[in-house]
Amino acid sequence: MTVALLSDVHANLVALEAVLGDLPGVDAIWVMGDTVGYGPDPADVLALLRERGAILVAGNHDRAVATGEGLDLFNAAARMAAERHRSWLSGADRDALAALPISLEPAEGYSICHGSPRDPLWEYVFDARTAAFAMAGLRVARCCVGHTHVPATFRTGDGKLMINPGSVGQPRDGDPRAAYALLDVVGATVEFRRVEYQVSETQRRMRGRKLPEMLADRLAFGL
Repeated sequence: MTVALLSDVHANLVALEAVLGDLPGVDAIWVMGDTVGYGPDPADVLALLRERGAILVAGNHDRAVATGEGLDLFNAAARMAAERHRSWLSGADRDALAALPISLEPAEGYSICHGSPRDPLWEYVFDARTAAFAMAGLRVARCCVGHTHVPATFRTGDGKLMINPGSVGQPRDGDPRAAYALLDVVGATVEFRRVEYQVSETQRRMRGRKLPEMLADRLAFGL
Protein backbone atom coordinates (compact mmCIF):
# COMPACT_ATOMS: atom_id res chain seq x y z
CA MET A 1 0.00 0.00 0.00
CA THR A 2 1.43 3.36 -1.08
CA VAL A 3 0.18 6.56 0.51
CA ALA A 4 0.82 10.19 -0.45
CA LEU A 5 1.65 12.23 2.65
CA LEU A 6 0.69 15.90 2.37
CA SER A 7 0.64 18.62 5.00
CA ASP A 8 0.35 22.37 5.41
CA VAL A 9 -1.23 23.09 2.03
CA HIS A 10 -2.27 26.46 3.45
CA ALA A 11 -4.79 27.30 0.75
CA ASN A 12 -2.12 27.25 -1.96
CA LEU A 13 -4.12 25.73 -4.81
CA VAL A 14 -1.36 26.13 -7.42
CA ALA A 15 1.09 24.16 -5.28
CA LEU A 16 -1.50 21.50 -4.47
CA GLU A 17 -2.35 21.01 -8.14
CA ALA A 18 1.35 20.61 -8.92
CA VAL A 19 1.76 17.97 -6.21
CA LEU A 20 -1.33 16.03 -7.27
CA GLY A 21 -0.11 16.17 -10.87
CA ASP A 22 3.23 14.72 -9.77
CA LEU A 23 1.74 11.82 -7.83
CA PRO A 24 2.24 8.31 -9.14
CA GLY A 25 -0.57 5.86 -8.52
CA VAL A 26 -1.30 5.81 -4.77
CA ASP A 27 -3.82 3.98 -2.65
CA ALA A 28 -4.63 6.92 -0.39
CA ILE A 29 -3.83 10.54 0.41
CA TRP A 30 -3.30 11.51 4.04
CA VAL A 31 -3.24 15.23 4.90
CA MET A 32 -1.73 16.21 8.25
CA GLY A 33 -3.54 19.46 8.83
CA ASP A 34 -3.39 23.17 8.03
CA THR A 35 -5.21 22.80 4.76
CA VAL A 36 -6.26 26.45 5.08
CA GLY A 37 -4.63 29.57 6.48
CA TYR A 38 -2.21 32.01 4.79
CA GLY A 39 -2.99 31.38 1.11
CA PRO A 40 -5.48 32.67 -1.48
CA ASP A 41 -7.72 29.70 -2.29
CA PRO A 42 -9.10 27.95 0.81
CA ALA A 43 -12.43 26.84 -0.69
CA ASP A 44 -10.88 25.47 -3.87
CA VAL A 45 -8.22 23.56 -1.93
CA LEU A 46 -10.85 21.95 0.30
CA ALA A 47 -12.96 21.05 -2.73
CA LEU A 48 -10.02 19.49 -4.58
CA LEU A 49 -9.00 17.36 -1.60
CA ARG A 50 -12.59 16.20 -1.17
CA GLU A 51 -12.68 15.31 -4.86
CA ARG A 52 -9.53 13.22 -4.44
CA GLY A 53 -10.91 11.41 -1.39
CA ALA A 54 -8.14 12.61 0.89
CA ILE A 55 -8.16 11.78 4.60
CA LEU A 56 -7.68 14.97 6.65
CA VAL A 57 -6.95 15.82 10.26
CA ALA A 58 -7.19 19.27 11.80
CA GLY A 59 -4.32 21.68 12.17
CA ASN A 60 -4.19 24.80 14.32
CA HIS A 61 -4.99 27.04 11.34
CA ASP A 62 -7.92 24.83 10.33
CA ARG A 63 -9.35 25.09 13.83
CA ALA A 64 -8.77 28.85 13.99
CA VAL A 65 -10.51 29.40 10.64
CA ALA A 66 -13.40 27.11 11.56
CA THR A 67 -14.07 28.24 15.11
CA GLY A 68 -11.79 31.15 16.02
CA GLU A 69 -9.93 28.92 18.50
CA GLY A 70 -6.29 29.95 18.88
CA LEU A 71 -6.52 33.15 16.83
CA ASP A 72 -5.06 35.08 19.75
CA LEU A 73 -1.90 32.95 19.51
CA PHE A 74 -1.19 33.91 15.89
CA ASN A 75 0.99 36.77 14.72
CA ALA A 76 -0.80 39.66 13.04
CA ALA A 77 -0.37 38.39 9.47
CA ALA A 78 -1.51 34.85 10.25
CA ARG A 79 -4.48 36.17 12.22
CA MET A 80 -5.56 38.47 9.37
CA ALA A 81 -5.37 35.61 6.87
CA ALA A 82 -7.35 33.28 9.13
CA GLU A 83 -10.04 35.89 9.69
CA ARG A 84 -10.33 36.46 5.95
CA HIS A 85 -10.63 32.74 5.32
CA ARG A 86 -13.44 32.60 7.90
CA SER A 87 -15.29 35.24 5.92
CA TRP A 88 -14.59 33.68 2.50
CA LEU A 89 -15.60 30.10 3.31
CA SER A 90 -19.16 28.90 3.29
CA GLY A 91 -20.84 27.78 6.48
CA ALA A 92 -20.66 24.21 5.20
CA ASP A 93 -16.89 24.46 4.68
CA ARG A 94 -16.37 25.96 8.13
CA ASP A 95 -18.49 23.20 9.66
CA ALA A 96 -16.47 20.56 7.80
CA LEU A 97 -13.22 22.05 9.11
CA ALA A 98 -14.60 22.23 12.65
CA ALA A 99 -15.56 18.55 12.45
CA LEU A 100 -12.09 17.33 11.45
CA PRO A 101 -10.56 14.99 14.04
CA ILE A 102 -7.28 16.02 15.64
CA SER A 103 -5.83 12.54 15.11
CA LEU A 104 -6.65 9.34 13.25
CA GLU A 105 -5.32 5.84 12.70
CA PRO A 106 -5.91 5.50 8.94
CA ALA A 107 -3.99 2.23 8.60
CA GLU A 108 -2.85 -0.53 10.95
CA GLY A 109 0.16 0.65 12.93
CA TYR A 110 -0.09 4.31 11.87
CA SER A 111 -1.39 7.48 13.48
CA ILE A 112 -1.66 10.88 11.83
CA CYS A 113 -1.98 14.32 13.41
CA HIS A 114 -0.76 17.85 12.80
CA GLY A 115 1.64 18.71 15.61
CA SER A 116 2.43 15.65 17.73
CA PRO A 117 0.55 12.83 19.43
CA ARG A 118 0.71 14.55 22.83
CA ASP A 119 -0.36 17.96 21.46
CA PRO A 120 -1.98 17.35 18.05
CA LEU A 121 -2.66 20.99 17.18
CA TRP A 122 0.30 22.94 18.49
CA GLU A 123 3.51 21.04 19.30
CA TYR A 124 6.47 21.48 16.91
CA VAL A 125 8.79 18.47 16.60
CA PHE A 126 12.23 19.32 15.20
CA ASP A 127 14.38 16.54 16.68
CA ALA A 128 14.40 12.88 17.67
CA ARG A 129 14.44 13.60 21.42
CA THR A 130 11.22 15.61 21.21
CA ALA A 131 9.72 12.96 18.95
CA ALA A 132 10.47 10.26 21.52
CA PHE A 133 8.73 12.16 24.31
CA ALA A 134 5.82 13.12 22.05
CA MET A 135 5.26 9.49 20.99
CA ALA A 136 5.80 7.91 24.42
CA GLY A 137 2.10 7.29 25.02
CA LEU A 138 1.23 6.39 21.44
CA ARG A 139 -0.31 2.95 20.94
CA VAL A 140 1.06 2.51 17.43
CA ALA A 141 4.71 2.61 16.33
CA ARG A 142 4.48 5.09 13.46
CA CYS A 143 3.13 8.62 13.32
CA CYS A 144 2.84 11.10 10.44
CA VAL A 145 2.81 14.79 11.37
CA GLY A 146 3.20 18.27 9.86
CA HIS A 147 3.27 21.76 11.41
CA THR A 148 7.02 22.48 11.12
CA HIS A 149 6.93 22.82 7.30
CA VAL A 150 10.27 20.93 7.25
CA PRO A 151 10.59 17.38 5.83
CA ALA A 152 12.06 14.93 8.34
CA THR A 153 12.01 11.45 9.83
CA PHE A 154 12.77 10.75 13.48
CA ARG A 155 13.46 7.27 14.86
CA THR A 156 13.24 6.77 18.60
CA GLY A 157 15.18 4.39 20.82
CA ASP A 158 12.14 2.16 21.30
CA GLY A 159 11.70 1.63 17.55
CA LYS A 160 9.01 4.20 16.86
CA LEU A 161 9.06 6.35 13.73
CA MET A 162 7.78 9.89 13.11
CA ILE A 163 7.46 11.15 9.52
CA ASN A 164 6.95 14.76 8.44
CA PRO A 165 6.51 15.30 4.68
CA GLY A 166 7.10 19.05 4.86
CA SER A 167 4.74 21.65 3.47
CA VAL A 168 2.92 21.64 0.15
CA GLY A 169 1.96 25.29 0.22
CA GLN A 170 4.55 27.08 2.33
CA PRO A 171 7.90 25.29 2.76
CA ARG A 172 10.23 26.64 5.44
CA ASP A 173 13.44 24.75 4.78
CA GLY A 174 14.92 27.22 2.29
CA ASP A 175 13.51 25.38 -0.74
CA PRO A 176 10.43 27.07 -2.25
CA ARG A 177 9.28 23.97 -4.12
CA ALA A 178 6.21 22.17 -2.85
CA ALA A 179 7.08 19.24 -0.57
CA TYR A 180 5.33 15.92 -0.04
CA ALA A 181 6.26 12.29 0.56
CA LEU A 182 5.36 8.79 -0.56
CA LEU A 183 4.99 6.17 2.15
CA ASP A 184 5.19 2.41 1.69
CA VAL A 185 2.90 1.47 4.54
CA VAL A 186 4.02 -2.15 4.83
CA GLY A 187 7.75 -1.47 4.72
CA ALA A 188 7.55 1.90 6.51
CA THR A 189 9.87 3.43 3.91
CA VAL A 190 9.54 7.05 2.84
CA GLU A 191 10.47 8.89 -0.33
CA PHE A 192 10.56 12.68 0.05
CA ARG A 193 9.70 14.58 -3.12
CA ARG A 194 9.78 18.23 -4.29
CA VAL A 195 7.75 19.79 -7.09
CA GLU A 196 8.20 23.08 -8.90
CA TYR A 197 5.09 25.23 -9.06
CA GLN A 198 4.27 28.76 -10.19
CA VAL A 199 5.06 30.66 -7.02
CA SER A 200 4.43 33.94 -8.82
CA GLU A 201 0.86 32.89 -9.60
CA THR A 202 0.12 32.14 -5.96
CA GLN A 203 1.68 35.47 -5.01
CA ARG A 204 -0.47 37.25 -7.60
CA ARG A 205 -3.61 35.66 -6.18
CA MET A 206 -2.63 36.54 -2.62
CA ARG A 207 -2.05 40.16 -3.51
CA GLY A 208 -5.30 40.23 -5.46
CA ARG A 209 -7.16 39.07 -2.37
CA LYS A 210 -5.39 41.66 -0.18
CA LEU A 211 -3.58 39.16 2.02
CA PRO A 212 -0.54 40.42 3.96
CA GLU A 213 2.36 41.16 1.63
CA MET A 214 4.84 39.33 3.87
CA LEU A 215 2.96 36.06 3.42
CA ALA A 216 3.25 36.33 -0.34
CA ASP A 217 6.88 37.49 -0.39
CA ARG A 218 8.28 34.62 1.65
CA LEU A 219 6.95 31.94 -0.69
CA ALA A 220 9.75 32.76 -3.13
CA PHE A 221 12.41 31.92 -0.52
CA GLY A 222 10.93 28.84 1.15
CA LEU A 223 10.79 30.62 4.52
